[in-house]
Amino acid sequence: MYQLNGFEIWEYPELSSTNDEAARRAGELPDRGVVVARRQTGGRGQGGNQWESEAGKNITMTIAFRPRQLPARDQFAISMAVALGTRDLVARYASGCSVKWPNDVYVDDRKIAGILIEHVVTGEALTLSLCGVGLNVNQTRFTSDAPNPVSLSLILGRELPTREVMEGLLDAIDRRYRLINDPSTLRRDYLASLYRGTGTSEWEDDKGRFMAIVEGVNGYGQLLLRDEEGRTRVYNFKEVRCPRVDNG
Repeated sequence: MYQLNGFEIWEYPELSSTNDEAARRAGELPDRGVVVARRQTGGRGQGGNQWESEAGKNITMTIAFRPRQLPARDQFAISMAVALGTRDLVARYASGCSVKWPNDVYVDDRKIAGILIEHVVTGEALTLSLCGVGLNVNQTRFTSDAPNPVSLSLILGRELPTREVMEGLLDAIDRRYRLINDPSTLRRDYLASLYRGTGTSEWEDDKGRFMAIVEGVNGYGQLLLRDEEGRTRVYNFKEVRCPRVDNG
């Protein structure tokens, strides 16, 4: 265990899942406690997907945040802060960075980071958020069926020190996290960073494909799309897709 930029780091040579370990140790982890694994064998992504990460090549970690006086209805502020912080870090190394709703980070049309957030709510307040972040740093070969992975190393043509990248990532996330009690500012920056956030794009739901623009994201984190007939469509996670990217 050691301190890094105001975070308490709990580092392990191997874990099945940093989110699972953080949940197991939830009673011990302080605010800004971070569970880090050099090798993760059963990493989880959104919607039950698996997160592929080659041992020692990438960042796989879970940050425990214990927000004060954040209503449960504003919990998406945590997701926006972590996604924007991760995007801010990636943007130091690559252009074309965006946040793909709800909280993946993309470089152009390729996924470089995935985020899985699990909340604990007590009464009407959010008391604990476990924020799992997987960032592809030095991995150059991907064997899963994920259609579009990329890493910093593939973009830059060289390897990067993972400790240096992790330090920068924690700092970037912390800067955004300090804004969680100002959700309007976070939402403004989040919408400005959204993948396919401007112009008309093709989307797909369980009824088929359609063209729409991104109208926004509401306080519950639902995506609002305005289709060509002027109707606003409201979606939860996994209810709508970007066909060319999500389907491979």
